[in-house]
Amino acid sequence: MRPWFLALALALSLCGPATASVLTPEGLGRLTVGMTETEAARRFALRIPRDDGVSGPECRILSRKDWPSVLVMSEAGRITRITLRAGGVRTDAGLRVGSRESEVRRAYGAKVVVTAHKYEDAPARYLTVWTVPGQRGVRYETDARGMVRAIHAGGPSIEYVEGCS
Repeated sequence: MRPWFLALALALSLCGPATASVLTPEGLGRLTVGMTETEAARRFALRIPRDDGVSGPECRILSRKDWPSVLVMSEAGRITRITLRAGGVRTDAGLRVGSRESEVRRAYGAKVVVTAHKYEDAPARYLTVWTVPGQRGVRYETDARGMVRAIHAGGPSIEYVEGCS
């Protein structure tokens, strides 16, 4: 193999999922729900926080300095949720942080389950769509202006409102 090809292959393998992928209930590109925390950390240079007495191996949030808008949750050593807080990454329905609630409703129709936001007054709310009921889905968190401000994709942990709870 030529050296330039090896360098290109290495660079592509280190590219984050946020650079060229869409978020689905299954993951973000090659960063997939169900992957081990160790494999995700190694392949995507995610930082595993040290046990600080608050978070531990049972549930923690992994991140990477150059992906400030992507948070990766692991529970019991497996990736269970990927959260987008900003940026241009879109879901497989073409939605992104900054989309309107009306766009989410139009994209999913009757599949959307609407629940009240835990910490903000209406019209802020959660719009959840399960592809496999209770097992895989996407949750759009909206603010008082009806704008999507976070998107959570993965397993049941998409319903957590305070990190790991």
